[in-house]
Amino acid sequence: MSTLKCKMCGGTLEINENETTATCEYCGTEQTIPKITDDVVGNLFNRANTLRLKSEFDKAEEVYNKIVGLDNTQSEAYWGIILCKYGIEYVEDPTTYKRVPTCHRTSYDAITADEDYKLAIQYADISQKIIYEAEAKAIDEIQKGILTISQNEKPYDVFICYKETDESGKRTQDSVLANDIYHQLTQEGFKVFYAAITLEDKLGQEYEPYIFAALNSAKVMLVIGSKPEYFTAVWVKNEWSRYLKLMKADRSKLLIPCYKDMDAYELPEEFAHLQAQDMGKIGFINDIVRGIKKVINKDEPKSAVKETAAAGQTVNSGVAPLLKRISLFLEDGN
Repeated sequence: MSTLKCKMCGGTLEINENETTATCEYCGTEQTIPKITDDVVGNLFNRANTLRLKSEFDKAEEVYNKIVGLDNTQSEAYWGIILCKYGIEYVEDPTTYKRVPTCHRTSYDAITADEDYKLAIQYADISQKIIYEAEAKAIDEIQKGILTISQNEKPYDVFICYKETDESGKRTQDSVLANDIYHQLTQEGFKVFYAAITLEDKLGQEYEPYIFAALNSAKVMLVIGSKPEYFTAVWVKNEWSRYLKLMKADRSKLLIPCYKDMDAYELPEEFAHLQAQDMGKIGFINDIVRGIKKVINKDEPKSAVKETAAAGQTVNSGVAPLLKRISLFLEDGN
């Protein structure tokens, strides 16, 4: 008998050999379970599941990929990768008390079109396949709802990514810096996604449509941090890692790490190829504004000059015929 953790609540599942599904005695959810060939594989599944339950989706996905490397017929590993790709968290429905999926990493692509989903189905038995298909259908419906809401959002110029509160629930220095930057950028005429204001009238479970829309539309992301651990905080990293993936498909996007009271080499290694900005440097905000304007082509003074020049051309084109008519009139008078 092997011991595994519930994918929904983290409770202990007691399973017998050769079983591929089980029901959690704590949350009552029927779920698929992996084929445990040895303790190494079992420990890897539990490790991946623990990371995913903590919303550390990238780390969890790495572990699931290790399992695939050991056994490429593990349908549950492919399904785990899917849960990480789409940022699936299971929350308790307050009316039915059942665990239902929520999506923290929406994609324009349906789960059923994903290669890892197809592999999960390919290597699943009948009972696993039924559960996978039902779960995929539910998640795709959630995604459709998120996409419908996000399509009504106006595009953003800048996305500010930062840690709002510390472990004790108090505001971080980062949140104060982010607030100052938000107000300065809005004064410059930029449309800025800043969670403390943009999401203040939204419930927690309703955040994803607006975050998804902002990540996809914003041409610039500013990642604000005053401590190395704030840059890698779960939800901070969730946002900037998603943006880095979007940058690979859209080279017009730019991510700018902005740090203070720390060294640049303490930034996440994923930022090594990016030009970071020291927020403690004099003129920092001016450099940021100038950089943003270059990316999104929103340099207002230049636009004003062009408009003035165009207006001048219009006036001149109207004056020339008038002067010609006056000249002819004077000649007739002579």
